[in-house]
Amino acid sequence: MTQEPFLREGLKVEEARKEVLKEIKNVLDNFTIPFESIPLEDSLEKISSTDIFVKQNIPGFRASIMDGYAVIHSAKPQKGQYWKVVGDSSAGKPYTKNLSEGEAIAISTGSLVPDECSWVIPLEQIKTEMIKDSSFEKIHLIDDLTNSTWIRPVNDQLSEGDIVLEKGQKITPSIIGLLASCGISYISVFKSFKIGLLISGDELIKPGIDKSTGLIWESNSFLIKNIIKNLGYDINEISIQADDKFKLKNTLIELAKNNQIVISIGGISVGKKDYIKNIINEIGEIKFWKLFLKPGRPFAFGFIGQDIPFFGLPGNPVSAVVICLQILWPVFQVFSGVKNIETPLRFKIRINSDLKRRKGRPELIRSKLKVDQQGELYADIPPAQSSSQISSLIDSDLLIEIPPDKDLLKKGTYLWAQLFRKTIL
Repeated sequence: MTQEPFLREGLKVEEARKEVLKEIKNVLDNFTIPFESIPLEDSLEKISSTDIFVKQNIPGFRASIMDGYAVIHSAKPQKGQYWKVVGDSSAGKPYTKNLSEGEAIAISTGSLVPDECSWVIPLEQIKTEMIKDSSFEKIHLIDDLTNSTWIRPVNDQLSEGDIVLEKGQKITPSIIGLLASCGISYISVFKSFKIGLLISGDELIKPGIDKSTGLIWESNSFLIKNIIKNLGYDINEISIQADDKFKLKNTLIELAKNNQIVISIGGISVGKKDYIKNIINEIGEIKFWKLFLKPGRPFAFGFIGQDIPFFGLPGNPVSAVVICLQILWPVFQVFSGVKNIETPLRFKIRINSDLKRRKGRPELIRSKLKVDQQGELYADIPPAQSSSQISSLIDSDLLIEIPPDKDLLKKGTYLWAQLFRKTIL
């Protein structure tokens, strides 16, 4: 545990993530993730449940890299040499007759090169003319050739027996394209797990309803549902409840029956009506509470019953988003069968203004990624950093990592940053 001023404690986010993943993997050791076979076109963002091997060489034939002429010539063709053009090979319509020395065929890019042809000569290096008293053309080489034959081998992309997709690999658009090029139309993937979401607060009303003083339109379900969707996962069930301990307890029990993961937002701090932590200890167990982090300190992890992971997120929207990225995203990947856990890209970047803050906790500050006149990247940090301000997320690309012992950082200082826009927003 790391101690803050005023004896406030919490786990460092790295320690918390490690502890959470250890507990999750212990649960999954006794659980086989179900899988299903689905059409390839429906597999985007799914996770492969098995290794897939290519059954033949791809593309499976020698193909021309250029538009030009395929020629039979035992040695490298020389400037001034002639060939008789006896046919052509185009995409999907290969030349199938036998060729002899001194003969050539016109050929287009990607078309099959006959086995007896050893060179493709690009159009730019050829002059054509009609053979006298004949319907045939002849070509002659007008420039010296490079050492390239301009022919792709039969296994230019993949060789028979190569692994084209590994178990636990996320399926991307490029992977879908590659699998299709191997003739694969169905793929075995892990089934999606179900997530239940509880939003609590007496002050919450649905958008579209007239608001009176002291109430707020509920937005966290919209924000977190769509952030999780951008991560590649779906919320199965959402329940919005007032701060009533009996109703909250029953709701959490029902969510645990219908889902493999339960998340709550709000009611996890130390207020009079923050019931969630005590409820979880009644129906399961809280493993730890509070992070040594800003924003996101009031966070709880535990289990409902013996094996339903529970994550209690703070009610402030920015804090909830930070927890989604730092803790929940790795958990979702483990639960979905991902082999190599993906994390936000981290790099160092300079800040464009002085930064003053209260030291004590490490802080993740929202920032815009910009480029100066010299083409160098820098972080433009807006003044609004309240964890309650959803608007501060809209133009942000980065989370700047501020060390806990720093209260003043000068303009031009280089700090670690996490690229998060392409990840979750």
